[in-house]
Amino acid sequence: MWIYARLFILATTVAFAPLWVSAQEDVYEPRIESRNALVAIALQKAESQAADSAFDEARGTYRKALQDIYEAIDNDPKNPTGYLHLGVARLGLGEYLPADSAFDQAEALYPPFFDEQGGTGAFRENGWIDAYNEGITALDAGDNDQALEYFAIANIMFDKRPEAFLNLAATYANTGQMDASADAWKGAIAVIDSPDSRPRDEETRLNWVNRYRPMALMNLAQVLASSDRAEEAIAIYREVLEKDPDNDRARSGLAIALGQSGQAEDALSVYDEILNSDDAPPLDYFNAGVTLYGAEDYDRARVAFEKVLVGAPMYRDALQNLAQTLALSEAYEDQLPHTEKLLEMDGYNYLAYQMHIRALSQSGRGEEVAALLAKMQELPFIVDNLQLQPRSDGGRVLGIVANKLLEEGASVTLKFSFYDSQGNELTTQDVSVQLGAVDVAQQFQATVDTEVGVMGYSYEVIN
Repeated sequence: MWIYARLFILATTVAFAPLWVSAQEDVYEPRIESRNALVAIALQKAESQAADSAFDEARGTYRKALQDIYEAIDNDPKNPTGYLHLGVARLGLGEYLPADSAFDQAEALYPPFFDEQGGTGAFRENGWIDAYNEGITALDAGDNDQALEYFAIANIMFDKRPEAFLNLAATYANTGQMDASADAWKGAIAVIDSPDSRPRDEETRLNWVNRYRPMALMNLAQVLASSDRAEEAIAIYREVLEKDPDNDRARSGLAIALGQSGQAEDALSVYDEILNSDDAPPLDYFNAGVTLYGAEDYDRARVAFEKVLVGAPMYRDALQNLAQTLALSEAYEDQLPHTEKLLEMDGYNYLAYQMHIRALSQSGRGEEVAALLAKMQELPFIVDNLQLQPRSDGGRVLGIVANKLLEEGASVTLKFSFYDSQGNELTTQDVSVQLGAVDVAQQFQATVDTEVGVMGYSYEVIN
């Protein structure tokens, strides 16, 4: 799950300070003339109307002020004050990009305008706040495209705060746009590290550094690793571990990225560290087990998968992987209780039947084989390729159903139960799948949102 920095932010009132002439070559300092003074009064009136929730009146005042603003600019095109007023009026009308353009013109005439009291910087930040809050509202309404647009606009208006970058990055990731997500995570980190950033106070700055920056680094590394950019991910994970050597997520992510980049021995050395601990997260043990299994190191893979099941007893995927590891190690008697439990959780799993039947035969329990073999052959369909994708606030199961004996077009319903790391049921979800022709697979998924992460699942057929 990609992490949002999700909060509404309140704008501050910005006063129009008196601005006078100080001649300097190629720099046109702001100055107040009679028409500019009248415009400033009108803009302050509009701001007061908006503060009192008289939005229609405020928009009318802003529109009326535009005529005077353009006349002031025509009369004195080198006066930055006219463009400042134009930007403020456009912001009041919710026209962010025209406002940005106007502020750009004011700053081109007078570069210090951004930092001066009552200058463009303060108004840009208020525009950032408005656009950012509109992005949050769009997110809450489930409109990712509009949220992305507003967060991007916020960063155009004012790029001295990280929150819009963080939400932009998370939304890009959640919509599968990984390269754009990586760029946005980098943007957030750059803002936090920049001496030109604009935290409101020391508490805000510390929150950026101690909370947002580590979060952005971890999400950046994850995005890079998922985008076949393992070398870049390795560098990020190493940076995290240099400052936080006990970070289990970073250590596990580093091992995965090392494996992806072909550095298998380095990856295995990291997994050795994980296996030697007894308090790593179950997903770290799971990832270690998958890598060790792929390296045909079945003894250590067994240890890894067993540790997963200590921390997440209903993690079906780890249970199947453990059973397969034991089967390849010819530890059939050790395998039997695991394939027996696997068939209880995943009763239409053809591979589980095959492994259990072979283990029974090799363990001297051949009298049980015939009945189980007949049951396997009578399965009307099979469920295969199951995979749990855990999230901190839920999870998703992917899989396929393949028809064996039923008519094409028949429908089956699977009731999935989802569990926490203690094996307690969190929720259930029914998934209906329409079958294709015999041996044709149909994909399905079951997604749930829960207060804690999903760390296990099972299913039963209800029709």
